[in-house]
Amino acid sequence: MAIITDNINESIELITNKLGNNWIVGTPLGIGKPNPVINQVYNHAKQHPEISLDIFTALSLEIPHGNSLLERRFLQCFTQRFFGNYPELSYIDDIKHDCVPDNIHMREFYMQSGKMLHSKTAQKNYVSSNYTHVARDMVDRDINVILQMVAVKRGAQGNRYSLSCNPDLTFDIVRIAKRKGKSRPLIIAMVNEHLPFMGGQAEVSADFFDLLYDDPNAYFEPFAAPAQPINMTDYSIGLLTSTLLQDGGTLQIGIGSLADALVYSTQLRQQNNDTYLKLLDENHMIEKHQTLINQVGATSRFSKGLYAASEMFVEGFAHLYESGILKRKVYPDAEIQSLLNAEKITEDLERDTLTKLLEWQVIEEFITARSFKRLQKLGILKADLFYEKGKIIFPDGQSVSADLHNRKNLEQLEQHGLGDKLTHGAVLHAAFFMGSKRFYKWLHGLKESQRLLFQMTPVSQINELYGGEALDQVQRIKARFINTCMKVDLLGAAASDTLENHQVVSGVGGQYNFVAMAHALEDSRSILMLRSVHTGKDVIESNIVWKYGYCTIPRHLRDIVITEYGMADLRGQSDETCVKRMICIADSRFQESLRAQAVTYNKLSADWQIPEIYRSNTPEMVTRQFLQAQERGYFPAYPFGEDFTEDEKTLVSALKWLKLNTKNKYATLVTLIKAQFVKATTVEGHYLHMMKLKQPQTFKEKLSAKLLVLALHHTKTN
Repeated sequence: MAIITDNINESIELITNKLGNNWIVGTPLGIGKPNPVINQVYNHAKQHPEISLDIFTALSLEIPHGNSLLERRFLQCFTQRFFGNYPELSYIDDIKHDCVPDNIHMREFYMQSGKMLHSKTAQKNYVSSNYTHVARDMVDRDINVILQMVAVKRGAQGNRYSLSCNPDLTFDIVRIAKRKGKSRPLIIAMVNEHLPFMGGQAEVSADFFDLLYDDPNAYFEPFAAPAQPINMTDYSIGLLTSTLLQDGGTLQIGIGSLADALVYSTQLRQQNNDTYLKLLDENHMIEKHQTLINQVGATSRFSKGLYAASEMFVEGFAHLYESGILKRKVYPDAEIQSLLNAEKITEDLERDTLTKLLEWQVIEEFITARSFKRLQKLGILKADLFYEKGKIIFPDGQSVSADLHNRKNLEQLEQHGLGDKLTHGAVLHAAFFMGSKRFYKWLHGLKESQRLLFQMTPVSQINELYGGEALDQVQRIKARFINTCMKVDLLGAAASDTLENHQVVSGVGGQYNFVAMAHALEDSRSILMLRSVHTGKDVIESNIVWKYGYCTIPRHLRDIVITEYGMADLRGQSDETCVKRMICIADSRFQESLRAQAVTYNKLSADWQIPEIYRSNTPEMVTRQFLQAQERGYFPAYPFGEDFTEDEKTLVSALKWLKLNTKNKYATLVTLIKAQFVKATTVEGHYLHMMKLKQPQTFKEKLSAKLLVLALHHTKTN
């Protein structure tokens, strides 16, 4: 029986009483962390060095604070308004400043992108694991406490609880620990009414937990990242990628502006197909990729729709659902799903459904108690029927024998016992979610019948095929597993999470799982989206390279790579063909050097020339392609809502300009000189007031004020 308390200190007491001074804690990635409880545990261990504390987690979300004075001033104003009462995790600052006490060890298998590049603590304690292996690794490390935030639904029959955003690892940890004969970890949960309640597998009873901390004063809004603008490069990649989605297929995507660009383009394909086709034609995308689109994708509207099997339930899926695209339901029965795929049956049940199932040998002639439950769960038999001693009993007390070999029994059951529609269908299976405030509000507002379409499950069910191959194979038909990466070499190997000096940017997460799955499932493809160049502090460098000193996805799993300039189909191709296709989607400033390197190492014929249609791969070309469409109202910077006010957007633009124009010593010097000759007008004065620089006191404040005025001059007029 769970301890239910509004006293946070009882969690410390329980851990101490049960475990002594050896605490090995697991807590979910993303928004499922019970921040106040974690802070209590962490700070208690800091104050008691005799305690050995290991925390194993991922994606510890940090409120941005900024580096320069201008960034800090802007973010102080914005974060107070946007993040409200969100309690920051105490350990993040200690990790960033490398001052975690010796008795505490922080292990993360995935980090907020780029946030911990310069932290010695984070880099040394990073654990490289596929998402599906994390539960195993945590059990092997003898995890003895799970700290988790949960949702609650209160009612006359008592409280119902849900792991909500994070059923990803908890169930797997409990299952693996039991299988290995290890002790079940203590499970301590913090209730938060702001967390959306998700049913299905994510729902648990109170006795699943050892302690439930439920204090209304501690509730807080889940972490929500501000919406990021989508630029033309991302839209070009998203538009191309949308041509590879097949009606009636399966989709996996991640978070970020590239995924948002894909979602917007897919909506455009559905809602304004004539414009969509015109844009593809005007941008020569059909001309370049007609064969690939015909073989792998489509450009028509979605009739059957898509189903999502994605480790992350991103906000984009909500938009696809509302647009009538995410609507293909899958069912928890391989044989029934196969019949649906073959269009032998539909979701609407016909009077002779049982006869057909007998004919196709999907059910036996004698319905056992087990097969009765199966048919009833799927909605094939009505929910108000009962099974007892070989008989099926109707609500009025009449019964029929479960022996369908007798034609009369079959007819009676089909006439009075059949349901109207298949039930327990889902349009999405995912292991965790996070997103914007709008997304959380949408989840809260779902009707119960809609909520059941979105099933949150353990990550082992999503990211791998083992254990449920038959069902996964018939549910995940025509799958497109779409992810992003940082670098791809000419032979198709990709780096997505780590630099070649082994500094970790984020983590492998589930990307490898999905790429491998694309090769394992029939008619499925892995698609890696890649921005063709990276703008560094001093140089612009190609993200398509001859070689790179690290890889997340090896070349033997190469498949489709998409940049803003085109699509390269690498699956099953020779090295030379891969080299040619990758050069064709590279930025033209780097194409010749890539070609020369490939020739030098005998991977490309010396007489091969880059086709004319790919010789103008420049940012200016992409801008021209999308500028007219934007002028007509398409491809907006914030298609799904924005979080900055107009004034804040003005300041963001100015700060971005300033960052670009102080990227090296020479640029900084030029900008500083120019800043001395600008004067603030009334307009700039308003923004100086917002940044508390209207009356600067220190030299740093005075210099920052001048730089801001200069940046505003440039961005307000351009």
